Amino acid sequence: MAEDIQQSEDSAVRRKTGIRKQALLAGFAIGIVLALATFLLWSNARQNRDTMLLSSARIMSTGIARQIKQLVDSNLHVIENFADNWQNGPPVEERDYLSLATPLQARFPALQAINWVTPNYIILYVAPIKGNVPAMGADLKRHPIAGPVLDIALDQRRTQITPTLELLQGGRGFAVYTPVLDHEGQIVGIINGVVRIRTMLTSVIDDDGIVGYSVRVREGDTVLFDLQGEGDTLNLQQTANIDIAGRQWQIDVIADPTLANQAMFSPELVLFIGAAITIIMTLIVFVLTNRQPRMSNRIIHHMRTPDDINDLSLAITRLDGHLKSMTPETADFFDLREEDYGFIRFYNLAPEFQSDGTASRRAQEKMLLAINRGDEEFRREWVVRSAEGVHVVCDLSMKPSIDHEDSVDITLHHNPAANASVNRLRYLATHDPMTGLPNRALFDDRLNQAVAHAKRYEKLLSVLVVDIDNFRAINDRFGSEIGDETLRTVSGRLRATVREKDTCARFSGDMFAVIATDLSEAEGAALVAERIVEAMSQPIQSGGSEEIRLHVSVGVALYPNDARAPSQLLANADAAMYRAQKSAESSYCFFVETMNSVMHARLSMETQLRRAVDEKRFILEFQPRFRTSDRVLTGFEALLRWIDESGKRRLPPDFIAVADRTGLLSPLGRWIIETVCAQIAAWRDDGYTPVPVALNVSSRQFIQADLIKNIVELTNAHEIDPAMIEVEVSEEIAMRDPERALGQFYRFAEAGIGLTLDHFAAANTSLRYLKRFPVQRIKLSKALFSIALDEQPENSILQPAIRLCKSLNRKVVAVGVETEDQLAVLQAADCDELQGFLLLPPVDASETAALLNRRTPAEKPIVHN
Repeated sequence: MAEDIQQSEDSAVRRKTGIRKQALLAGFAIGIVLALATFLLWSNARQNRDTMLLSSARIMSTGIARQIKQLVDSNLHVIENFADNWQNGPPVEERDYLSLATPLQARFPALQAINWVTPNYIILYVAPIKGNVPAMGADLKRHPIAGPVLDIALDQRRTQITPTLELLQGGRGFAVYTPVLDHEGQIVGIINGVVRIRTMLTSVIDDDGIVGYSVRVREGDTVLFDLQGEGDTLNLQQTANIDIAGRQWQIDVIADPTLANQAMFSPELVLFIGAAITIIMTLIVFVLTNRQPRMSNRIIHHMRTPDDINDLSLAITRLDGHLKSMTPETADFFDLREEDYGFIRFYNLAPEFQSDGTASRRAQEKMLLAINRGDEEFRREWVVRSAEGVHVVCDLSMKPSIDHEDSVDITLHHNPAANASVNRLRYLATHDPMTGLPNRALFDDRLNQAVAHAKRYEKLLSVLVVDIDNFRAINDRFGSEIGDETLRTVSGRLRATVREKDTCARFSGDMFAVIATDLSEAEGAALVAERIVEAMSQPIQSGGSEEIRLHVSVGVALYPNDARAPSQLLANADAAMYRAQKSAESSYCFFVETMNSVMHARLSMETQLRRAVDEKRFILEFQPRFRTSDRVLTGFEALLRWIDESGKRRLPPDFIAVADRTGLLSPLGRWIIETVCAQIAAWRDDGYTPVPVALNVSSRQFIQADLIKNIVELTNAHEIDPAMIEVEVSEEIAMRDPERALGQFYRFAEAGIGLTLDHFAAANTSLRYLKRFPVQRIKLSKALFSIALDEQPENSILQPAIRLCKSLNRKVVAVGVETEDQLAVLQAADCDELQGFLLLPPVDASETAALLNRRTPAEKPIVHN
């Protein structure tokens, strides 16, 4: 047999080296395959480019449509607000009208004209006069477009706009007609605004951000605005529709084709690279096939020996990576049950950071983004964590699910035998063999990653160094075996006191370290240190009748406050630990000395505050509110006071932020509502006529659903009207998210609860929302009437602010009136109600009855069913 093989090989060597048919076929076959692959890749790249351009055009058209909508709405609101100036009657003279209209037109260039039209459709006044004189005296009733639109505006008594038309001054625009209603609802005139479309749209569309885009704004087939860019492919055009006062406008956008050049692989580049690879690989295969003799059957047999490979398979959601399903083998590997899937995301099955240093969560987001953009498959190396805590390196393949459009299928290809040996070696190199905690090398690596993460996402982290001060004495007295067991107990307690994503490590015999990441404030590091000190203070059983009590010192350093370099951060924590060792008891110490007093003061106040909430060591004071004209009592404002352990009354600025941050404000708020309801019921039962009581709420309380629920429940329980409770919300809170605040205001109003907008004019005021907020009272910012004292009367904004609030049928309240000068200014400005120390300071509940009126026998108590 050996002789036959030898003869076959000798025969192969002696063959001629001419071109073989098999080589031609192999070269042709590989050329066809690679050419087909190049074509598919080119088609995919072209499809991706078109998808990207369509997406970009869609986003741009939607964004431009939104901006145009906002811009048109703002112009309409300007005209409507201008119309509100004439509720007391039409302008008597032309100069009265021009004094308000001309500055308005100057501030809004898109307003070509703003005219006064009489109820019988005659243009009486025009602004500006220049260029609009021919329009004066025109009868709009006869106009074929304006006449019907005016009829609709007057019938419906709301703003209407015309279709786009040619303006007298040239260019296209549209006319706006807003009826002017007096206080009795009668039409006294019409405000006619003429808007030039190109001037209005130029501010939105002529922008550096849309250079290269082709943008067209049209109403049906009528083109209103056209900006020609680089894009001209109609099949890549995207259209957004917007409603402009009942008229439909279309925004057509074609993306800038140069955006596709920013992609990593353009279709042209794919075609060029594919052609080059096809030619090169075809030549290589041809040459190798032509030169190499056939391999013997023995060699082929050895190459086909399969590897011992196991795969893990699972499916996750496209949106956020939550687990949907997995094979039984995968579930066993991760020790998961089906009911756990909805609470676990794919990156939760991996360590916090992958082997390349990227965060697992961020890596998952990138993979899902690629799949959602149209990639057919995503591959990378991926490290998972088994149920036993072993890190396993896998080859990950992620593909869109064939059966479920909202899912992604993942295959994890790994070799358990090889990974076990690799992980074992890695574990021994990076962990302390006695306690199982990470050693100094792994700690330094994780600290570097944590600092990089904190720097990138602007987070706060802390390093804590923990030292057992009396460990040597324990070792000498009880022996090394008990000493080792003590160290294992310490490591277990350390793990229990920190979060799973934090790192605990053992440095040396009696020194440990902790990395606490993603802290919201420095107080979080103090809480971790306090938990460590408390956990270590618990006695440890020595195996006999004696107990081991540990004395620990903890040093704390913060990034970036104390240091930015990882090594310096650890050194600063170590220095703080040595300062903590000077204490006679277990304690912790910050690297910056001033931070110690701040943190201890905060924690002390939080402890006292929790105790005060449990023991109800709070009282309410009531500050009366009086009518300006006759000093009649109109209500109270409930003011919270904390009686601290020294018996001193503490004001809300001293403690309310701590209560809000620690969640104590919720039970405290319910206690306030219950106390106020009980007080109102007591007034009623004692024969007095109750008055409303106002309660201040924080931003967090305002959005909580249980605030309304508590008020309704407690007012029903005490049989009082919910309107006797007035909720005060500061303007700054309301204007953070005005739409959300508006919805919450209406929920309060539906429950019958009184509403007050506090600190008016202290933040960004919006007349649009001020008109829509269903509040009964508006409390002025003290800055309004304090500034008025230092300014000339004609420059004061106090009177216009009060007139504005009164025009909206809101009562105006001035809070913090402390001087006779302030009182005089507020009386002159016709402020409705006053509150402040000048009139009467806050009083205890027992003193409120003296301010109330006795109820006559004919009066019935206020009861809410």
